[in-house]
Amino acid sequence: MKISILFFAGIREMFGVHEKDIEILESENSPYKLLSFLSEKEQGSWTKLLNAKDSIRVAINQEICDWNDPLNDGDELAFFPPITGG
Repeated sequence: MKISILFFAGIREMFGVHEKDIEILESENSPYKLLSFLSEKEQGSWTKLLNAKDSIRVAINQEICDWNDPLNDGDELAFFPPITGG
Protein backbone atom coordinates (compact mmCIF):
# COMPACT_ATOMS: atom_id res chain seq x y z
CA MET A 1 0.00 0.00 0.00
CA LYS A 2 1.15 3.54 -0.67
CA ILE A 3 1.04 6.46 1.78
CA SER A 4 2.38 10.00 1.92
CA ILE A 5 4.40 11.07 4.94
CA LEU A 6 4.59 14.74 5.91
CA PHE A 7 7.28 16.16 8.20
CA PHE A 8 6.87 19.45 10.09
CA ALA A 9 9.14 21.89 11.95
CA GLY A 10 12.26 20.30 13.47
CA ILE A 11 11.29 16.89 12.12
CA ARG A 12 11.35 18.30 8.58
CA GLU A 13 14.84 19.65 9.27
CA MET A 14 15.94 16.26 10.58
CA PHE A 15 14.79 14.49 7.39
CA GLY A 16 15.65 17.30 4.97
CA VAL A 17 12.30 16.95 3.15
CA HIS A 18 8.73 18.12 3.70
CA GLU A 19 7.01 15.10 2.14
CA LYS A 20 7.85 11.55 1.17
CA ASP A 21 5.69 9.00 -0.67
CA ILE A 22 6.45 5.42 0.27
CA GLU A 23 5.19 1.90 -0.30
CA ILE A 24 4.57 0.05 2.94
CA LEU A 25 3.74 -3.53 3.82
CA GLU A 26 0.26 -4.44 5.03
CA SER A 27 1.88 -5.46 8.34
CA GLU A 28 3.15 -1.89 8.92
CA ASN A 29 -0.42 -0.66 9.21
CA SER A 30 -0.11 1.85 12.07
CA PRO A 31 2.16 4.84 12.67
CA TYR A 32 4.00 2.95 15.43
CA LYS A 33 4.49 -0.23 13.38
CA LEU A 34 5.65 1.79 10.38
CA LEU A 35 8.08 3.88 12.41
CA SER A 36 9.48 0.78 14.11
CA PHE A 37 9.95 -0.94 10.74
CA LEU A 38 11.64 2.08 9.12
CA SER A 39 13.84 2.60 12.17
CA GLU A 40 15.08 -0.96 11.92
CA LYS A 41 15.41 -0.96 8.11
CA GLU A 42 16.84 2.51 7.40
CA GLN A 43 18.00 3.69 10.86
CA GLY A 44 19.33 7.29 10.98
CA SER A 45 16.57 9.88 11.24
CA TRP A 46 13.91 7.17 11.59
CA THR A 47 15.63 5.87 14.73
CA LYS A 48 15.86 9.42 16.13
CA LEU A 49 12.16 9.90 15.47
CA LEU A 50 11.31 6.59 17.14
CA ASN A 51 13.39 7.52 20.19
CA ALA A 52 11.51 10.84 20.43
CA LYS A 53 8.11 9.20 19.84
CA ASP A 54 6.68 10.22 23.21
CA SER A 55 7.06 13.90 22.37
CA ILE A 56 5.95 13.63 18.72
CA ARG A 57 2.36 14.00 17.52
CA VAL A 58 0.93 12.06 14.60
CA ALA A 59 -2.00 12.72 12.33
CA ILE A 60 -3.68 10.58 9.70
CA ASN A 61 -5.47 12.50 6.96
CA GLN A 62 -5.13 15.77 8.92
CA GLU A 63 -6.67 14.42 12.13
CA ILE A 64 -4.65 13.89 15.30
CA CYS A 65 -4.49 10.19 15.98
CA ASP A 66 -2.99 7.57 18.24
CA TRP A 67 0.25 5.79 17.37
CA ASN A 68 -1.72 2.54 16.98
CA ASP A 69 -4.53 3.83 14.75
CA PRO A 70 -4.79 2.02 11.39
CA LEU A 71 -3.16 3.23 8.18
CA ASN A 72 -4.87 2.54 4.85
CA ASP A 73 -3.80 2.77 1.24
CA GLY A 74 -3.61 6.40 0.12
CA ASP A 75 -3.47 7.86 3.63
CA GLU A 76 -1.44 10.91 4.57
CA LEU A 77 0.60 10.43 7.75
CA ALA A 78 2.07 13.52 9.42
CA PHE A 79 4.74 13.74 12.12
CA PHE A 80 5.12 16.98 14.06
CA PRO A 81 6.41 18.20 17.40
CA PRO A 82 3.90 19.40 19.96
CA ILE A 83 2.75 22.98 19.43
CA THR A 84 3.85 25.44 22.07
CA GLY A 85 2.89 29.01 22.54
CA GLY A 86 3.20 31.86 24.92
